Amino acid sequence: MSADALIARFEQEKSRALGRSLRRDAGLYYTPPGVAAQVMEVALRSVGGATGRVLDPCAGAGAFLVAAARAGLRDLHGFDLDPQALRVARKALSLCGASARLRKADSLRLDPREPADLLVSNPPYGHVADARERAFLLDKFPALRGGEIDRYAAFLLRALQLVRPGGAAALLVPDTWMFLSRSGALREAVLAQAEVAAIVDLGKPFASAKDTRVQAVVLLRKPARLRSTYVGRGSVALSPVSRAELANAARRGWFVYRTSGERALCAAMEAAAVPLGAACAVGYGMRTGANARHVARRAPAAAEIGLVGGEDVVPYALRWRPKTLLHPEPLGPLVRRQLGAPRVAVQRIRTNAQAPWARWLEAAIVPRELVCLDSLSTLACADDDRLWALLAWVQSVALQRYHRLRTTDVNVKPSALRELPVARTLLESPRELAELARCRAAVGIPEADLHRLDRRIDACVYRALDLPSRLVHAAEQGFWGERFGQEIQALERAMSDPVDTVAGKEATA
Repeated sequence: MSADALIARFEQEKSRALGRSLRRDAGLYYTPPGVAAQVMEVALRSVGGATGRVLDPCAGAGAFLVAAARAGLRDLHGFDLDPQALRVARKALSLCGASARLRKADSLRLDPREPADLLVSNPPYGHVADARERAFLLDKFPALRGGEIDRYAAFLLRALQLVRPGGAAALLVPDTWMFLSRSGALREAVLAQAEVAAIVDLGKPFASAKDTRVQAVVLLRKPARLRSTYVGRGSVALSPVSRAELANAARRGWFVYRTSGERALCAAMEAAAVPLGAACAVGYGMRTGANARHVARRAPAAAEIGLVGGEDVVPYALRWRPKTLLHPEPLGPLVRRQLGAPRVAVQRIRTNAQAPWARWLEAAIVPRELVCLDSLSTLACADDDRLWALLAWVQSVALQRYHRLRTTDVNVKPSALRELPVARTLLESPRELAELARCRAAVGIPEADLHRLDRRIDACVYRALDLPSRLVHAAEQGFWGERFGQEIQALERAMSDPVDTVAGKEATA
């Protein structure tokens, strides 16, 4: 049996023994050998080649130490809490003609005799629920305060304590720490202690966590040479990011997975716009705290309140599965905040989609007598034309593309929506786009006409942003992929129509 097969068999048996719930609680997502090799390649490229003492503080069955051995490294060390996993790691390394000093230990608490030159690891993921463990982590890593405590975030900081000054830490971690608003202090703490040498998007390699997108991140503990951060997607290099840019955006979030053309597109959109949060009120729907008690799946009777959730929203329309609020008394203030005013509801939890042109922002108008649940984010304003225009704006190709270049999170949070750009010209004159949105939301329109309307909406949005042709093409190419050729022709036909006739034509279509 090969080392890879030995590790894979152990991890499969361990996963079955734990079951889905216990594995998730422990935050265990085992590393495919190809991914471990990718992380090792990024690490060695970042440090300029072979290094000395190598440590995996969460060694498991040895995937990263095997990758290090295959890369020619020999001074190998590892910690793990599972002695059975360490036995497998020893055997796997012996099959590669290598060995390591492995020890059963909690690497968050144990201080090794010597620091590592290179740390490589896939630390556990997931939120820490145990109160004593949370207190320990907050005391040891104050930068974790202010949000949910995630195991991998603690290891980002712990890794820098386990390497020597000038040493490197290469970790396989979820990428959400880069853009979550509550992780601002964590990003600042990382920059205070290290140079970010590389950030590489490695996709979603875990079958047991299909929505978890991970990255290889390489940190060089100070003192280290100032450098731009290498940014990549798999083996493809993207636009590098300067340290100054990371420092300036540490509180707001890092949005780095862009080519130079994609960076230019986002910058041009932002220059012509204000944040969506300045144009309307952006918030969560109502959280009941106990849906089993407060939500009934039936139509509301007289004097009862109807509820809308994420399952009810498709682009521009509600496909309502009736729900009713029960025992509304403790939720009165939350209900009153929504009732009496129409809102745009944006589906908050998006699943993975294979097609590049799948919408990641899906929205519909919710009538004033219904209340949105927290599976929706909401947009509200007093100007009816503006509200309808925003409905079309957030679902346009330009905004879909911008949103996907800003975040990989499948959770469409209000914090992300507030940062979306809205053209100043749209706020000054929303009527044309509002009329197109009303036409698009009408019932009974043939599918071909719906797509034609979508293209007219996109044309209106591009005109409002006043983007040059090359940036329009960049947005379209990124969104449509292989359909770009036919879609750019449809867009150009829509853009050639006189601006003042577009809404009128669609109103009588």
